Amino acid sequence: MEEEANISTETLAELYLKGENIKKAYEIYQQLLKQNPASTRFKEKVRELELRLRKSGGVSSGESESLKQKKNIERTIRELKEWLNQIQRAKKKSM
Repeated sequence: MEEEANISTETLAELYLKGENIKKAYEIYQQLLKQNPASTRFKEKVRELELRLRKSGGVSSGESESLKQKKNIERTIRELKEWLNQIQRAKKKSM
């Protein structure tokens, strides 16, 4: 049964695409490309899906991933600063 879960076919990838699960289709095409590195069709499909995912934010290059992490860190810092301001205001009121 475990082998069945790891079966990757182009048909399965296309079914995921029809269901708008681009990320899963992309993962399957990547597996297919690893199995068939000379396949121009798989290379093109991986590139196409990678671009679609980047546009939608689903898959990102290293630089884009770093940018996401930076934005998350900046958001966390803003939230912590706001909490600190609220604590300081509450402390001033209690004095």
